[in-house]
Formats: sequence, structure tokens, C-alpha cells
Amino acid sequence: MRLEHPSVRRDGALIEITYDGERIPALAGETVAAALAAHGVAAYRHTRDGGRRGLYCGMGACFECLVTVDGKASQRACLTKVAEGQVVRSQPPAGTAADPLAPLVPPPQGAAPEERTPDLLVLGAGPAGLAAAEAAARRGADVVVLDERPQSGGQYFKPLAPSHRADRPTDRQFRAGRALVDAARLAGATIVQEATVWGAHAPDEVVAVVAGRETVYRPRRLVIASGAYERPAPFAGWTLPGVMTTGAGQTLARAYRVAPGRRVVIAGNGPLNLQLACELVEGGVTVAAVLESAPRPSPAQWRALWTAVRSAPGLIGDGARYLLRLRRAGVPVLWSHGVVAAEGAAEGTERLERVRYAPLGADGAPRLGESVTVAADALCLGYGFIPSTEIARALGCAHRLVDRHLGYLATETAEDGATSLPGVFAVGDGVDLGGSKVAQARGTLAGIAAATQLGFADTDPEQARRARTDLRRAEGFQAALWSIYQAPPPRLDAVPDEAMLCRCEEVTFGQVRAEIAAGHDSLAALKRNTRLGMGRCQGRYCSATAALLLEQATGRPRAADQYLAPRLPAKPTPAGAFAFEKPEWGGHQRAITPNLARPLEDGPLPDQEAEILIVGGGVVGACLAYYLTQAGRDVLVVERGDTNLQASGANAGSLHVQLLSFDFGAKAEAGGGPAAATLALGPRSIALWRDLERACGADFELAVTGGLMVADSPAGMDFLRAKAALERRYGVENAIIDAAELRRLAPALSDELVGAEYAPQEGKINPLRATYAVLEQARRQGARFLRGVNVTGIAAAPAVEGGGWRVETPRCRIRAKQIINASGPWARETGRLVGIDVPVHSAPLQMIVTEPAPKLVSQLVAHADRHLSLKQAVTGGLIIGGAWTAVFDPARRFNTVSRSSIEGNLWVARHVLPQIAGLHVVRAWAAMNINIDGAPIIGPVPGLPGFFNTVTSNGYTLAPVVARMTADLLLDGRTDIDPTPFLLDRFR
Repeated sequence: MRLEHPSVRRDGALIEITYDGERIPALAGETVAAALAAHGVAAYRHTRDGGRRGLYCGMGACFECLVTVDGKASQRACLTKVAEGQVVRSQPPAGTAADPLAPLVPPPQGAAPEERTPDLLVLGAGPAGLAAAEAAARRGADVVVLDERPQSGGQYFKPLAPSHRADRPTDRQFRAGRALVDAARLAGATIVQEATVWGAHAPDEVVAVVAGRETVYRPRRLVIASGAYERPAPFAGWTLPGVMTTGAGQTLARAYRVAPGRRVVIAGNGPLNLQLACELVEGGVTVAAVLESAPRPSPAQWRALWTAVRSAPGLIGDGARYLLRLRRAGVPVLWSHGVVAAEGAAEGTERLERVRYAPLGADGAPRLGESVTVAADALCLGYGFIPSTEIARALGCAHRLVDRHLGYLATETAEDGATSLPGVFAVGDGVDLGGSKVAQARGTLAGIAAATQLGFADTDPEQARRARTDLRRAEGFQAALWSIYQAPPPRLDAVPDEAMLCRCEEVTFGQVRAEIAAGHDSLAALKRNTRLGMGRCQGRYCSATAALLLEQATGRPRAADQYLAPRLPAKPTPAGAFAFEKPEWGGHQRAITPNLARPLEDGPLPDQEAEILIVGGGVVGACLAYYLTQAGRDVLVVERGDTNLQASGANAGSLHVQLLSFDFGAKAEAGGGPAAATLALGPRSIALWRDLERACGADFELAVTGGLMVADSPAGMDFLRAKAALERRYGVENAIIDAAELRRLAPALSDELVGAEYAPQEGKINPLRATYAVLEQARRQGARFLRGVNVTGIAAAPAVEGGGWRVETPRCRIRAKQIINASGPWARETGRLVGIDVPVHSAPLQMIVTEPAPKLVSQLVAHADRHLSLKQAVTGGLIIGGAWTAVFDPARRFNTVSRSSIEGNLWVARHVLPQIAGLHVVRAWAAMNINIDGAPIIGPVPGLPGFFNTVTSNGYTLAPVVARMTADLLLDGRTDIDPTPFLLDRFR
């Protein structure tokens, strides 16, 4: 499987690694993926359903090639270098004492990460980033370039790996890449390889993991040159080991001199596929076919052909030579053809064995009656690219939707790469797609502009002029090339239901289509109902496909603000690298309550009438609708955004019974009295959740596992004893346990813990399943739901009209006999419409989730002295929270995560569960939580007959019980739980 070339020789020492117990020869300097491919191994990680995955993107973006290396879990085989005696496994560690999760990086040194302050920070060492670095450094700027790969050059230049040596570059592409790297270094730029940028919280706050340690860069100017990744082209079997992108195949062949297979099919759109085919043929590999989705170029395209020849004669000459070489080698190049399916020998096979392809009609539909099946052990797919805009979006740079192929978000920039944020530039294919020449020219202009803003003299004015000339020429060539290779539109309707849409979470097209048909017709709703986009690739290989599928199914045009929100870390990052102890505080940190809604619909609606109007479509509104329709009442629920997308939909799903540490003692709101009065509600509410699960006929993933509030000091144990005594007076079951009993219940927890309070009634629930299930059951019982309806006015209707309420919204008027304010964090705003103050405050919180792990902890875990909520989901991920504050970004009307909170929350979590240091953080997200005084506000409002409040700061746990109590009060005027401690009157 190793490719030979007369000008390239093997330079790395011959070493040996083991893979799943088999000894495999390798070359020092190559990656694990290259060594395994050279040995014919294609299957890497195991999926939840028992399948296997292999190398797919080849650039560290998809996380399909994960292996365990020397005990360290989730190492990307495509980026991890081999070492003598290395032990590689396809299975992750078991998390036991005999096979623990080894820490992925050294523990942080000191109380804060290292900080560096270059003049210019460049993210990415591809054509754009290197050009920007060279231009700025040449003018005297202190430039640092961060690059995730082992070698500079990016996806385009793909330099030869250290495992091989060539006395001179073997082609023009290698020469240009080497020259650009040398020029940047010669100009004085510092290039840092294998650096993972996990977050950008501000233009002068970029956080990376370098050599296993967190480093905060505070540049005076920032250039984002993050490149692009190949877009997905889903079909049946596209997740089989052996199916990979053209870029992955090129990386194996060009950088590591390894063939992706012995018999290869190459499919897609564009000349890169022809280049790979030629390189494989020259290395002795059988290329069974090259499938090009665009029609064969015709004389009618002479203008585009002439422009391309005039703009880049060398590249057009290369293309002609590729076609000639393939013809001489007998390789069929089939225009207007595409892959229909990839097949293995049987279900559960560990490698591709056959490829089925067919001609494509002008509309992109495959003519299945003319399909052909060929044998192949590798299939390389190159259908174009999607920009890596994650960092730019996290910073808040303006973006627009580009409707090309699947469609994607592009960063809005000026010619020199300046974005909407002062001091931030974005260049290359990570902004919008234009190819390497466009990227290099724009990178040069960005470097010059950044240096000029920093006050450095322009020592080479001609460089900018040349760059602009190169840019015009390159843009002309790229436009002509796209015209020549104009492919038909993707036909997602031709993709079968069993095909995978989200590779990480194993979500099929059929599942997504069913959810859209059920009314979950936004990316956010699809994400919550299917977990689409929640995996390690963070939506890179599914969100664009899902967005187009939604547009085609609903007829509603895609919009930039409806795409999945950017999440940090930008890629899964070792949890142990950014865990630093932070000061603690009491309770929640309050904030303003902005309008975060992004309605999908805004057209006029007919006027509405209802017996009961519920304002708010979260979990409380859902439960209210369920109980009231169960009693035969006519219910209308209005939500100004979409149902279950704010506090409820972003909830972590803890079911609390005992008091949180900041609800008791000196840290407690209002002395802790209101929170203590709420203790009687918790067990009752969890019982109601069980009833709802049965009534809905759905799996809420509800588990009463018990809760542990741990202590690591005698003072902490004293605190727990006093708290437990109070809780028992209110009927909460609990016990104080020592260290030995704690080890028995949760052996993975830290040996430094001295004991805990154990509350057996606590547990967890999946809020992404439960709320939607209750909503659907309420709908089946007759409840009506309107989304995108913002209540702007409420007035009492006159007696001559039958009393009740008149409600104004921008889309319709509503008449209702009774109104329930279930607006969550926005309850105060709704209350003001009727002239009352509902003392509800917002508290933006953030949560963190790790990659799936072996079973480490069953219970809901909290800490006696620190903010912590920790549990393990059914999927295996650890969900970490505990009221660490998030940040509201007013420019985007968006809650976003705080680096300080992530660092502090992870420190506490690792302190309690040390094996977290052996896991990657997949994402952190922010939500708007509710802060009152520790107790809910429910019931009627004196002087406002027919107006009720139902709001609680422990929303998810208590949603059923507060909804049940409100329904009882509304229907019968009484409830079997004394509502007095929870009435609005207590604030007077």
C-alpha cells in the first residue's frame, strides 16, 4: 500500500506499533492513519450501534478516525504521529482501575494560563495564513501563527511528511508550498504547529492548547485563516470504512506516500479528483473510475475556457495532462455521474467492498435503472468545500448565506479581509471559497492592512499592487472554473431514509424527515429532538445538509441567524488543559432579560379566542397545557420564538430534591427560607414526571439514581449535616455517608473526598425528549400552539364583552377568559403588561459536555462548597454545570460562554471526578436561567381575576408540580399542597 516515486525516498526509521494486538510496521514521522493504511487497516472507532468508522476527512475535522493511543482516549489517527512501541486500540479505555482514562495533557501549572501578546496572531498556516504572516512580519510586526497540523501548508499544499524526503519538490504545488513557508519564517514569523485553538472570546482573547497547556493570546490584531473542509455528499453506506474525502486520499498519497486502497473509485466535482487519480495511477494503484457530477465541458463554454486558460495556463495545462494520463492508463472518466451507494460484504462489515454509481440527469437525479456496481476497497469523495467559520462566528463577525451546492455561511469581509469587528481580519477558504490563489492574495492584503493599522511602515508598496493583480486574475480563473464544472443541484430527496445524515450521533435521513413532518422544522428543534449536530464534529458534516433539507421540505428560505449557534470549544479539547481554580460566590449572578427570540414565522394570523391563554412555550407551559386539556379546557399556548428553545431547551436535566449548596446557609437568597419551603415539592414533582412519561408513551430517559453532595473537608461535612437535618424536617430522604460508603456508591470519585450527603430521590431526565413529548401529548389532547407570537399588550375586557382579557400581538389579537404567565425569565416583562411586578431575574448560565465516556458515575453529583452539578447522560457524555455564569452579547442578542466559567467549572469537576482529565470537552453552551428568591411564584394575582403566574427557578425539576398546582387553583380554587409560600403576595 506504500506508493513509490523516483524522486522520493523513505527517510523515517522503521519502527513498530501495535493495533488491537497486531504488530504493524511504521515509519517514524508518519501518522497512525498513514501507518494503518499502509498495512491495509481501514476500520478505527466503534460506534454506539456496533458499527465501525474509518478515516474520513483526513484533516482532524470529522473525528471519525479516533483511536486510543498509549491509554489516551480519542486521539485522531490522522494527526497523531507514530512512536516506537506505541500501543493503539480501536476501543476506548474502560474507565476502571485496570484501564483508567489517562490524563490527556499535563495538569495546568499555576492559577492561570500563560499569556502572550504578539502584534499579530494568525490562525492557520495554509496559503492565506502564511501569506498574511509573511506580509506583516516583513514590515516588522511580531507575528505568531497557530496551526493544528503537524506541518505547515494547509489542506492545499500538503507538504511531504518527515517520514519521507525529496531532494527537490516533485511538482509545482510542493515548490510553492515550501517557498511560502520559508518566506514566512525568513520574514520573522513564529509558526507553532500542533496548536489547537479552542476559543476566541474577544479579538484580543484567543485561547489555544499548545504542547498540552492552555495559552491565552492577546494580539493587537487577529487574522483568521482557518481554511475549509470538504462538504458532505451523503448516500447509503457513506460511513463505511474505506469511504473518505478526496482530501484524505490526497493527504495519504502526497504527504505520506500511502494509497487509500488497492482499487479506488474517485467521485465528486472539480479537478482535484483528477489530480488524485493521476497520483494514484502513477503509484501503481488501480483506479476503477473517476465520476464527475458536472457535464463534460462543451465548445459552448468557450468564454469560460478562454478565461481559465488566460488566467492560469499552468493549471489548465495540468488538467489537460491529467485527463490524457488517465486515458492512457485506461481509467474511465465519467461525466454527469455520481455515487448511489457504498456497500460492504454484509451488515456490520468493516470495509467498503463495492460502489454503485449511476448517470445524473440535468436536475441531479440519478438514473437508477442505469446504475453500475464496481468492486472497490476505497472511495474518495470531493464535492467541494464548506468554510470553517466557527471562530469568526464565535467572535460575532457578520456572516451571510451563500446558496451554492448545499449552501454555507460565509464571513463578510472587505477586499483586505477586514471583518465587521475592528482589528479582526478573515481570509482564505475559511471565509468564502475561492481557491489557493485567491486565499494567498487576500492573505497578503490582510497582512499589509494589519501591519499598517499597527503603525508599521510599508516597506514594499509593490507587494500590495501585485497581490491585487493576482487577486483579480485568480478570481477570474475561479469563476471560470466553477462555470466549467457547473454541477447539478444536490438531490437530497434521492437519498434513502436509511442513509446517515449526522455521522457523529448516527441520525438518519428518515429520522430527520419524520421530525420535520411532526413540526420540528428548524435546525434548533431538529438538534434538540434528534441530537443532530451535537457530536464531536459539532455539525460540520450535517448542519448544511439539514438546513437544505429543511428548506426543501418547508419552502421556508434558509437564513444565517437560523443556523446552529457557534459553540466553544471550536473542536473537542482536552478537559484537563483548561481547568483552573476560580473564586466561588453565592447563588446566581443576575443579569438583564433581553429578547432572545428568533422567530421562524412573522406573517399575520387570524384573531384567536381561547378559554385559557398560556404565555410561554417552555416546559412549564407544556405541563400546564397538558393538565388543563386533560381537564377538558380550551387552551392556547403562545411563544414568541419556538417552543422549548430557551431556558427549558437548554437545560441540563438535573432532578433536584436536596437543596443546592448556595440555597442553604450564609450564601442563600432571603436567608434560605423560600428555598426550604420548596423542599416539599421536589419528590412530588419527580413522581409527576414518572406519570407524564407513562401518559406520553415516550422514554424521557428519567432515572432516579440518587444524588450525592460531596465534601472534601470537615467543615464541608458539618455544612452537609446541618443542611440534611433541615431537609429531613420537610420530608426529604437523606443520609450522611463517610468516605468508605462514598467509594462504594461511586468508586470513580476522588479519593480526596471525605464524605457526602446522599439523597436517594434525586436523578436526571433528558429535557430534549421530555418537553417535546409533553407538548405533543397536550396537542393530541386539544391544545393549540402558536410560535413567533410576542405578547405586547394585555388589557381587561369589559363586562359587556363577557370579561376576560384582550391580548395584543404583532400578528394577531387574542381573546381569553384566563391568562397564565409562564414566561420563565421573561415573566417580569409579561407581568408589567398588567401592571404588576413579578420579581423574576435572569441568570445566564452555561453548561459543559464531554465526549462519551465509559460508565463513571450513576448519581447526580454536587459539591458542598463549590458550584457543581455533574451527571452522566445515557449517551455517555458527562454534563457539567452548577450555575457558572454565562455572558450576554448585546450585539447578537445571544448568551455566550465565559472562559473563566469554563475553566473554573472544569477545575471543580476534575477535583471531584479525576478521570475527566482523560476526556475531551465537546461543547459548552449558555442558557437563560431564572432567579427568584429560591422558591417559585404561582397562583392568582389579587385584583386581577383570571390572571395567574407560574414561574420557578428550579424549572425543570418542579415544572410538573407547579403546573399541577396552578391548574388546580385555576380549575377548583384549591390545591392539596399549601400554595401560601409561593404566592406573589409574599413580596409585599
